[in-house]
Amino acid sequence: MISVFNELEKIRDSSPILLNDISSNRYTIHCQESNGAKIAYCFSVPIRNINTKGIVDLRFYHNKQGSIFQGSEAKITIANHVRLLNSYGHCDVAFQGNLTKKTDRAAFLKSNMHHIEICPTLNGIKLMFNCAIPSDPPSIKLRLDRTFETIRFNNKYFSVMREKFIPFITVSCIGVINEHGKVVAPCEIHNQKITNFEYNLTFRPLNKAQGRIAIEINMQETKLFQDTTVESNHPTMNNAFGGVAFLGTSKAFGEQWLYSRLEMAHIAQLQRKKITKCILHIPVLGYNTAPVTVNRISERFCSFRSNWENKIAITNAISDASYSNGYYHIDITKFLGNLREKSKNFVIKTNATSKPVVIPTGDSFCSPLILEVRYQ
Repeated sequence: MISVFNELEKIRDSSPILLNDISSNRYTIHCQESNGAKIAYCFSVPIRNINTKGIVDLRFYHNKQGSIFQGSEAKITIANHVRLLNSYGHCDVAFQGNLTKKTDRAAFLKSNMHHIEICPTLNGIKLMFNCAIPSDPPSIKLRLDRTFETIRFNNKYFSVMREKFIPFITVSCIGVINEHGKVVAPCEIHNQKITNFEYNLTFRPLNKAQGRIAIEINMQETKLFQDTTVESNHPTMNNAFGGVAFLGTSKAFGEQWLYSRLEMAHIAQLQRKKITKCILHIPVLGYNTAPVTVNRISERFCSFRSNWENKIAITNAISDASYSNGYYHIDITKFLGNLREKSKNFVIKTNATSKPVVIPTGDSFCSPLILEVRYQ
């Protein structure tokens, strides 16, 4: 993602954006069409800085300290290592290599084995490893500023928990990406505890696909969507903080669904409006754009306990998706109604069997989902 406004241009098919920013809601940008229609674009993670309320600028600036970026709540500094800092503390990310180049969009490091590109996300960093030797997979070392009692992880993410259900920081796999930035295969994460303050994380592709391994590292912010994938190959696995879904059927995961819940409290100001249309825009990270559907489920799901084994039954399809400009577009107006319920639970799935459909979850800070709400 280059910028918040660049993503809006994609879903608006390059039509002009007339800002009518009447709100400081951290998830939302308000616009007005030339015909007077009003629109709120609600992102799945905060897009405004917690202090300034300004839109996060996804660029580094440089000084004697290094390359610095201010996210929605965290400050990121790149020098000999990367430091992510927020009001709860800091975490250092160390890796082999020397800084060779820096621009406002990225920093580049090089070692004997790997080339690393570092880009900003909305509250952290995205790392892309160009692996010279497949038998020597890339790794990073996390150094925490204190001991945390709980670590949650699977082979898709690694979360250091500041509270029972709230992370301090999360490392999440994106996948193997090609020269066009498309995800062509999943990757996995392995962790090794070194001390109470240090963890070594190693990343490997899940098949023989060629490309760069991409991950994201973010400090916690409350999300608009609570979600988890569930999959048949790992029927007891929960994926509450994983940032990517491989929907459909794949060798790595079997059949995979994405359970999701929209938390209305984060966009409560819209509950006082007369809603005329709601469209969910979901970025597509890979090449497969097979049809996907949003489906009702029979009861509320738990994002921390749900898995394939105890998955909740689907009742009926809400809407099918159309595709354009790198996004799925799904009309969920009738499902959401007037937005006055506390939350709305649904599942996203596809019948694709040849290749999975790769989309971000609500935990992604580099490819957020966007809920478009038209109102009067």
